[in-house]
Amino acid sequence: MTTRGTPPEDAKAMRLLVLGINYAPEFIATGLYTTGFAEYMAQEGVETHVVTARPYYPAWRTFDGWKRPWWKTRTSENGTRIVHCPIYVPAVPKGARRMLHYISFALTALPVLLWKALTRRPDVMVLIAPSLLPAPLLLAVAKLSGSKTWLHVQDFEVEAAFATGLLQKHSRGGRFALNFERWVMARFDRVSSISQPMLAKLRAKGVRKERVVEFRNWADLERVQPLTGPS
Repeated sequence: MTTRGTPPEDAKAMRLLVLGINYAPEFIATGLYTTGFAEYMAQEGVETHVVTARPYYPAWRTFDGWKRPWWKTRTSENGTRIVHCPIYVPAVPKGARRMLHYISFALTALPVLLWKALTRRPDVMVLIAPSLLPAPLLLAVAKLSGSKTWLHVQDFEVEAAFATGLLQKHSRGGRFALNFERWVMARFDRVSSISQPMLAKLRAKGVRKERVVEFRNWADLERVQPLTGPS
């Protein structure tokens, strides 16, 4: 007999590695959902490793107590092994500074990815987007370790960059970003997103239909409270 979160003694626990720039103690947006996913998998007996950044969102300022410029490791109550990587956090996250933010995470996450891949040999490596920039690194490391790859898209960051004016669609940078996005997405074993319209966008971007998976965000209904008046 086994308890919840404990695999049978003769079974090999599945090994999962999650790479995402946002994670607890961030408490809203992508970090909240990535944390919920990883912690649930750990509860179910999956050996779960997370490579993330030092917390900074939504204030775009590194949280108090997290400002030392090196890697920090911890283990959650559910047994998730978490490594927080140092990153550059711009006070005004626009243009080149925002790109440097994502590049810094890709660079500081790389040695951790390599170490985890070679020592733990994950069965599956999951990248949470945003950001797509570490994708080539994860794909290369997964090939070394023989891991399957999964991309989960919370937001289409290239389209968001066009909408906010960070990139111009028909500029050289805009065309490169679109081509990079299509190239990356075509190389993952599975690509998921949170709604049917977003799945349609994945297919429109060239992801084969059989690789597309719906993976919705969850909601804690106990925290949903009715408001008085229009809302």
